[in-house]
Amino acid sequence: MQMVETLQAVMMTKRDPTVGVPAVYNSYILSMMEGIGKMARHLKKTEEELKELKGVREKELEEFRGISEEWIKREKDYKAEIKRLELILLRESNDGVASVALARHGSLVNRSDSRRFQAQVKRLSSSRDQGKY
Repeated sequence: MQMVETLQAVMMTKRDPTVGVPAVYNSYILSMMEGIGKMARHLKKTEEELKELKGVREKELEEFRGISEEWIKREKDYKAEIKRLELILLRESNDGVASVALARHGSLVNRSDSRRFQAQVKRLSSSRDQGKY
């Protein structure tokens, strides 16, 4: 940084803009040119890494969407099966609705979180479409 400031001061203090920079500062100029080359290579490498990471992110997002859709379908299938079993229990049991209510009471199935969970999954899987990376 000191080289840049020195060259900047030399350029600003010389009286004639057509006169070149004194030869004493050639090493500063060469060092700056070498630094610019290094920075350009580093920038190119970083841009390539970013492109690769975006590709990986896109692939993972597509996988997530597929798994999410499969999860939601399975959840719907399980709910349909539970409903079918409840209807069988309702028809076959002597207690009717009371037996279904009793079965639901001890159930591990959480019926209230399903919509909220599905909404979160859909929101996450559509985050790419909304430009949220």
